[in-house]
Amino acid sequence: MKTALLVGATGLTGNLLLQLLLNNDAYEKVVVYTRRPLGIQHAKLEEKLVDFDTLDTSIAANDVYCCLGTTIKQAGSKAAFEKVDYEYPLNLAKLQQKASTKFLVISAMGASATSVIFYNRVKGKLENALQQLQYTSLYIFRPSFITGNRKEKRTGEYIGLVFMSVINPLLFGPLKKYRSVSALAIAKAMMHFASLSEPSNKVILSDEIQKFE
Repeated sequence: MKTALLVGATGLTGNLLLQLLLNNDAYEKVVVYTRRPLGIQHAKLEEKLVDFDTLDTSIAANDVYCCLGTTIKQAGSKAAFEKVDYEYPLNLAKLQQKASTKFLVISAMGASATSVIFYNRVKGKLENALQQLQYTSLYIFRPSFITGNRKEKRTGEYIGLVFMSVINPLLFGPLKKYRSVSALAIAKAMMHFASLSEPSNKVILSDEIQKFE
């Protein structure tokens, strides 16, 4: 029986992943690092209220699921965005590398440390830093546009949803990887790869995530 550590459980994908983990018999405990109470009661759930700016300890957990992420608009600045999408995940990974065997993280399609797009550049920088750590298995998920019912309303994403609903049927063959992918598919993919026993260092692209729709 394993223990999972999840960060980002209040977000769209993280919340769906939490439900899957709690219903997965492979885990006897699911620990969630969160800034505010989730308001969920479950025998397997253990909440730990943390300040990610001062987090400096690890816990015993087999698999670490990182679903942390924000937008520049939500964060308020590029520096604040980089803190949430780069500094926090990397610090978590460093703290857990001796206490955990698997680290699973959501990145983004187009992630590259040399990208001219700031968002993709931050994601790429995180990927490169994680690759330097000594995890038995590292799984990096690069979804395309993520769909699902968010609690908060994002005008830009609503426009994106409408746009993707129109062009998705036109994306096939080599272009299939650009189709939007549901948050639930990402959550299912993360749990699937965590269940694999063979050590692996793998980047899972959006078209592979789509198989879990």
